Amino acid sequence: MSRPLALFALLTGLAALPAQDAAAVAAQEQQLEVRAVAGLHAVANEYQAQKQHGKALALRRELLTEYAGGNEEALDKCGFSKVGDQWRADPQKLVIEKDLKGDARALKKVDKQWADLQKELLAGHRAVAEGWTRLGDASHAMRQWRRVLRFAPNDKRAMDVLATQRFEGFSGSDEELGLLRRERSIRGAVDWLLRKQFEIKKLEGKQPLFEKAGIAHQGFRSEHFAVWGTLSEEHLRTVAQHSERALLFAHTLLGTYEGKAFEPARVRDIMLVGDEASYQKVLDQCADQFDPARLAFLKKDVDLAYLDVGGKSVRFYKTNGGEPEALDQAVRGVVQDAIGVLSDGLWEGIGHASCGWFFGRTLTYMLEQQNSKTVASGSQQMLVPDLAVWSKIAEQSAWAKSDTRTSQLVLISAARFTVEQRVKAWAVVDYFLHWRPELLRELDLSQTREIHSPPEVETEFQRRTSQSLPVIDEQWRAYWGKSEELHKAMASDPLGDPKGKERAVREQSRAIVDAINEARAAAMRGPVGFHYAEDVGSLAALQYADELVSAEQAQAKKPKVPVPMPVLPAAVGKTTLWARGNKPAEALEHWLCRPVWRDALLHPGRGLLGARQGKNAFALDLSDPVVPTKDGFPVCWPRHQQMGVPGKALVADLGARAIEALGKVGKKPTDTVGMPLSLHFARAMQPLDLGVVAATVYRGNQRLEGVLVRYLGEGDADDVADGCVAFVPLEPLESGAEIEVTWTVPPLLLKKREPFPAVRFLVR
Repeated sequence: MSRPLALFALLTGLAALPAQDAAAVAAQEQQLEVRAVAGLHAVANEYQAQKQHGKALALRRELLTEYAGGNEEALDKCGFSKVGDQWRADPQKLVIEKDLKGDARALKKVDKQWADLQKELLAGHRAVAEGWTRLGDASHAMRQWRRVLRFAPNDKRAMDVLATQRFEGFSGSDEELGLLRRERSIRGAVDWLLRKQFEIKKLEGKQPLFEKAGIAHQGFRSEHFAVWGTLSEEHLRTVAQHSERALLFAHTLLGTYEGKAFEPARVRDIMLVGDEASYQKVLDQCADQFDPARLAFLKKDVDLAYLDVGGKSVRFYKTNGGEPEALDQAVRGVVQDAIGVLSDGLWEGIGHASCGWFFGRTLTYMLEQQNSKTVASGSQQMLVPDLAVWSKIAEQSAWAKSDTRTSQLVLISAARFTVEQRVKAWAVVDYFLHWRPELLRELDLSQTREIHSPPEVETEFQRRTSQSLPVIDEQWRAYWGKSEELHKAMASDPLGDPKGKERAVREQSRAIVDAINEARAAAMRGPVGFHYAEDVGSLAALQYADELVSAEQAQAKKPKVPVPMPVLPAAVGKTTLWARGNKPAEALEHWLCRPVWRDALLHPGRGLLGARQGKNAFALDLSDPVVPTKDGFPVCWPRHQQMGVPGKALVADLGARAIEALGKVGKKPTDTVGMPLSLHFARAMQPLDLGVVAATVYRGNQRLEGVLVRYLGEGDADDVADGCVAFVPLEPLESGAEIEVTWTVPPLLLKKREPFPAVRFLVR
């Protein structure tokens, strides 16, 4: 196959290209895409002629996802049909996905044709990549360099450039790496939550509505939920466990993205029955809470009702499928309540997304869709619960641009959702939760009684956020339809291959993040994700620990011969923490003593921590970015009603500022004092604002003496934190004591006559 003149012109043109001429690079890129489309079509057709249907289909999909998403010939041969001005997946079209036996001699020629085209495209992508790189356009350059690696997996230049934009082996743009890190955060949180066991206690007494209806039942309480029902004790306890897990998960999802430390919009107790008769009886007890039409609807069409019990709203469920459905309902309900959006599309999307992360499936809908038609096919289709199927539908919708406008999703009743619309609701919520979670509430607020058409929603959303919903729809399509490698990276296990050599080492390293998540959960911060620390700081810290142990052993053998001690790496205390030993709980306790380190570990806007266990120490990578707050109340440690708080700390472990402040009142580094109590704004604060912060601490009627330490201004990197203040009691806090802390905060944070709430906690 001869090299076409168009590509020759592309390469020679770029060779003489002025570095400033972005328009010229864009034009050459467009030429390359035209050539790629023609070449891929030609090779795919030749393969199909030789019954290599799988190879042909793969090339056409690559054409659609990488070069021309709206190419009609490729869409047609990938199983789509044009309906009006849009392409829809057509189940009536036969699309063979397997290679059959073809003519060996003819196939050899086609293979040669494909090899020649790959060389040609490789040269073109490399030339365009260099052009964008010279212009400093990282987003365009990264895409081109990844195409270079597609055709030359070991290309050193491409690997060198992409290495600057790499996380866990994946190279991409800032946006792609952000999405990958966010998925690690979310999946890591779920992984830990599903292993975490919360304390569940059996409730005494009876639930009034069940008692009045004559229904045998029992109840259980976790910290935040009372769960009553007719299910077995094991099932009800598991529902309570998952409710606590889902509440913490909501903290992970929202964190500080809305500008403030997340607070749940609503937390409701739960009632469950497993049969229709009990469901009807309980609703009859609440007939005065609904008009007749609403009551009839609740009885006939849905398995969920919100009931008023003693002035509090309670979720009441009928579970038709046993424990899996009960857990599905509990998780989606808690997260939906906590996030607090109201439009059906986002409300349902949040529920489906939450259950997808927890279970890999979604079992319940606002209304059953057994008779619905999918927009993608026009034929009747049951929406199966497996989220892998939903992903396929979303991917096809993105390819064909057959998806419902996001602005329309907030206007449609869930009772009238088509399959494609329900999948889009889930998929667009999934995208927002990975990209900009705070925009979900803004989108929800962009529909009102006066705003009831998609263009009006788009106008209002842009007014509120300066973001364009049509542009976001394009981004969504790229995320679902053109990011196969990214999705593979997002689905990979941070612990590595289950049978791999590093699996055990990575699990040991994850244990320190597990311990930190225990502390975050106790403080009602969302758990974070784990990644295996491979940064320079962590490796240097572990090497330092090994060298330190060797030096100490050498010194012990020859006490009279001075042995030079290794120098602590500069990264320690700045981007890296380390602790000697091999017990995660001990390392965590050491870190939590110092308010600055506590501020970093328990930051409500943190999503990821890298960790690594060495022979003699743990290393923790703090370099993953956190999302600071913009305003709002600070968060306290301990939080209100926290249990098992450590009561004492060694002065030497508290850091230079605390050591200096305690020294002024006669405390030595070897003395033991009370565990520092801290206030965290999670953002930079003005010195005048931090200057008014104070703490009043009581044990019973006795006021405790202490020193206040403000962590701002100049100082060692491991002794400075934005917006952190600590009160250090001069004496250890007694075991079992109830402590009350009243913080004075800047008055501008408070509404008229609004006090900052007092904090009461129990010492371990």
